[in-house]
Amino acid sequence: MNIPYSPSSGVFGALKRRMTRLQARKTMDCTKGRRIVSFSFDDFPRSAAQIGAQTLENYGWRGTYYTSTGFESTKNHLGPLFTAQDVARLVSKGHEIGCHTENHVDCALNPPVVVEREIRQNQKRLRALGAPTPRTFAYPFGEASAHSKALLGQHYACLRGVKNGINRRFADAHQLYATALEGGLDDKALALSFVDDLAKAPGWLIFYSHDISPNPGEWGCTPELLQAVCEAVKMAGFEVLPIIEAYSQLELLEKAA
Repeated sequence: MNIPYSPSSGVFGALKRRMTRLQARKTMDCTKGRRIVSFSFDDFPRSAAQIGAQTLENYGWRGTYYTSTGFESTKNHLGPLFTAQDVARLVSKGHEIGCHTENHVDCALNPPVVVEREIRQNQKRLRALGAPTPRTFAYPFGEASAHSKALLGQHYACLRGVKNGINRRFADAHQLYATALEGGLDDKALALSFVDDLAKAPGWLIFYSHDISPNPGEWGCTPELLQAVCEAVKMAGFEVLPIIEAYSQLELLEKAA
């Protein structure tokens, strides 16, 4: 069983993360008159491939699944993780498969040579599973360094972090904001506050979670919470797109401006 790993914490860790957000940036403007929402799932547990995907599909939407191929057909604190059949179904339904390194390594601690080896091997194994070469990336644990941001930015259109927020005028495509969906209905206030914020001004709101289960792990959420957020997004009339589609459309708008 894979054991949960916790990145460094404390004042030094917080300061280091703040400095990293100011480095190796790729600035983009996400305020071109559109309000876009993306749903993403990290690692990814089978429950996200099944319950999560079906929830989105019920609305006619598709999500992004950040995949560490070293987790294929294994089990950890999030429950059973994806199988080859899960990847095939998601691809056939139009969901995006993104890169999350092969072995879910911390991109802030590992040198660029290790990070590059991880993503290349992950790309190779994803192609073997029948998925297209991934075009977007999410940092495992949300951890990045200036070196990893610069390196990964050469391989992927955009890179997603885990800091809560809405991507707007000076968004960093090398470390996009993303808001966690964690817990149950009693924990919906945070997610819904960002839905309300997006209604006030254009931008790109990315949600992420892990397992979708009645008794989710520490970084997952219940089906009821995901449903409630989806319903709020639908009622607000926002566009919902996988991350690569949202990025591509915003990039075109920015170039046309």
